[in-house]
Amino acid sequence: MTSSLTVRRIPLLGALIAMQLILVSLLSIQLLLTKISFAFIIIGLTARLFSPLVTAGSSAISSLLGMLLFPKFTFFPGFILTAFLTGLVFGYAFQHQTSLTRVLVANFIVVFILNLFLNSLWLHLMYLTPWSVLLTTRMIQEVITYVCYSVILIALFKIPILNQLTARFK
Repeated sequence: MTSSLTVRRIPLLGALIAMQLILVSLLSIQLLLTKISFAFIIIGLTARLFSPLVTAGSSAISSLLGMLLFPKFTFFPGFILTAFLTGLVFGYAFQHQTSLTRVLVANFIVVFILNLFLNSLWLHLMYLTPWSVLLTTRMIQEVITYVCYSVILIALFKIPILNQLTARFK
């Protein structure tokens, strides 16, 4: 990688982290047991442009900054781990190519394993909410989230100009 390419990539990564921070912290709907956000779009774009570890790190940094700068509830480091793992899953899924199968599998892992079970574990540890309450209330929301994530990412990755820009930037 040439130094001019690296110089162009660092500000872009900073801008993507800032956009993710805005989408997660300022333009999301936070309820007690769930959060509705469109930051996954930025994580998907970051995954197309950078390596899985950079995507995971940027997602974790954005989550940490969001918790520090715009606290809404109690700080819990488990949510940073979930953000890191989300970036890692998207990073590995979208690093070389994006296909319908990759989008669906990555979204399934993120939504049903990380968001539903791992975040429910963090909420259970924080608030001692019973598992049955957490899983029943969050399951419906996560099914809707899975459909929305999949449709939006599939549509996003089919935009020709976006594909040209990401190919040229790599």
